[in-house]
Amino acid sequence: MTVTRDEEHVVWAGWRDPVERGFDLPEFRFAADQYEAEVLRAEEDRGWEWPAAVVATLLEAGLRGREDWLARWECELEAVWAFRGEPDRIDVVLRHPPGRDETDLPWAQFLMTLPISADDPSDQAEHLEAQLTAGDPRATAELCGGYRPEQVGYPWP
Repeated sequence: MTVTRDEEHVVWAGWRDPVERGFDLPEFRFAADQYEAEVLRAEEDRGWEWPAAVVATLLEAGLRGREDWLARWECELEAVWAFRGEPDRIDVVLRHPPGRDETDLPWAQFLMTLPISADDPSDQAEHLEAQLTAGDPRATAELCGGYRPEQVGYPWP
């Protein structure tokens, strides 16, 4: 479907289904202010997430706000992941040096696997952010990828 704004309405129209060619639904119209309020409410609702996913989301937001920490160590944050099948851990992935993902220049990718408990996700994210930003993340992370990482000082173990 295509979502558009038509003055005071949000419109869902042009429904498509690649499997069922004859698929057709009518146009749906929603009051724009109510639609936007519901989208904002849904963005804030984290009730469907397991605790590690909440910690990962909060930690990633916190680390992205700490670019000074990453710049000091010539790193960039790639992602913070939580997997439903591994609810007691999250993964933090960094790249060194930054900005080399689409070049032929050498780079290294680092992985940190962090334990997650049943404690409050906000407290855990805050604690992990403080722990991670206290020093050079490359010192405790595992080399997990890259392009010729030995050329930037990180030979494969």
